[in-house]
Amino acid sequence: MKKLPIIIFSLIFLTSCSTAEQPVAQSLGSVPSCDQIDISKTNNKKLEMPCLDGSSVINFHSIKGPIIINVWGSWCEGCREEMPYLVDLYATEKFVSGKIKLLGIDVEESTLDAGPNFIKSHSMTWPHLLDIDSKSKFVFGMGVPVTWFIDANGEVTYKHIGAYRTKKELFDHVQKYFKVKL
Repeated sequence: MKKLPIIIFSLIFLTSCSTAEQPVAQSLGSVPSCDQIDISKTNNKKLEMPCLDGSSVINFHSIKGPIIINVWGSWCEGCREEMPYLVDLYATEKFVSGKIKLLGIDVEESTLDAGPNFIKSHSMTWPHLLDIDSKSKFVFGMGVPVTWFIDANGEVTYKHIGAYRTKKELFDHVQKYFKVKL
């Protein structure tokens, strides 16, 4: 009879273990996949970040444009303020048809579920990378939000530091730097 509590404890302990190989957002529901991001295999620079859905790891320097990259954190007030404008932008025809891509990079979260919860609560249906070890600050700088516009040739055509204060400001920048009509 004394062995029964030990056996029960052992079974509970063994069935509750998990591996470090689990996707970041596996238990958190639907987080957009990174499979729509175009990647070039020819870049020698490395800045690898996992997709927030856990499906892959992407080298930032291999991402092909045209693409908008928005660096954000769930803890960032400016990120929360501008997110409705990015949601509206992503719903436009240019993004829906895939002519321009949008990619988020989630930085400096205090927990693994903070980013996915923020994505779901703000209806952010585009893919996101997770900067686990803050390496992206060497590319984007220390503060967030930061938004980069990268053209089809992989050139950064514009860097917006800080939050977009109006939807019009964001939409005007997309039209100007991608030469499209929204």
